[in-house]
Amino acid sequence: YESSLSDCSHNGWGVNNCGHKEDVGVVCAEFQLRLVNGGYGYGRLEVFHAGEWGTVCDDSFGRREADVACRELGFSGAQSYRPTGYYGQGYGMIWMDDVKCNGSESSLAHC
Repeated sequence: YESSLSDCSHNGWGVNNCGHKEDVGVVCAEFQLRLVNGGYGYGRLEVFHAGEWGTVCDDSFGRREADVACRELGFSGAQSYRPTGYYGQGYGMIWMDDVKCNGSESSLAHC
């Protein structure tokens, strides 16, 4: 997947057959990931959904899911993953459980 709109194919900068009545709008997903209780590139995985940070349950979570999460966070992939509250127990909502990815998804939200 492309990390920037400029990486997508197009007709060339300024080359178009459009008027401003065709200007595009987007509604961005309110889905973000972060790592807490760790350091750069490691920690407890949390998800921002419905205006609130929450955790991801380790049920069914494995290397493929960790790879997707790490790529979404801007890394090349996962070296490993740690279940059972290794980086401390979270609080609030547990937003995701039984996450299953095939490994090619661009976001954990697509698993």
